Amino acid sequence: MFEVEIDGKKVKAEVTFYTSYLYEAEFRADMIKELFGKQDFEPQFEADGDTIVKIDFTKVNWAVTAKVLWAAIKTADESTPSYAAWMKATKGLNMWLVSEQLSVEVADCFFRAEAPGAEEQ
Repeated sequence: MFEVEIDGKKVKAEVTFYTSYLYEAEFRADMIKELFGKQDFEPQFEADGDTIVKIDFTKVNWAVTAKVLWAAIKTADESTPSYAAWMKATKGLNMWLVSEQLSVEVADCFFRAEAPGAEEQ
């Protein structure tokens, strides 16, 4: 379980296999495929000793990020309203942080790497 700050309030969220179920039931799409898809990263360049990072807002599917966040919040709290009602009421959130946090949480839930030999113990 983790928390996100929405409009100055801490909201609990959780990523489980149920989150994927909620996402698919609501949006008729595969959450992992939509969230991760194919990702390309821009290289960083140095000019005069300063690091310049190119920010490309098209590299993150912001609508999918919002949908995954809703599913994670609904996983933690079944009383969360429908996606449309939740979107209408939601504002004041740092989507950069949410995107990073959700990527980590989804990867940890679905793609956790085990240490070699861990399954034998």
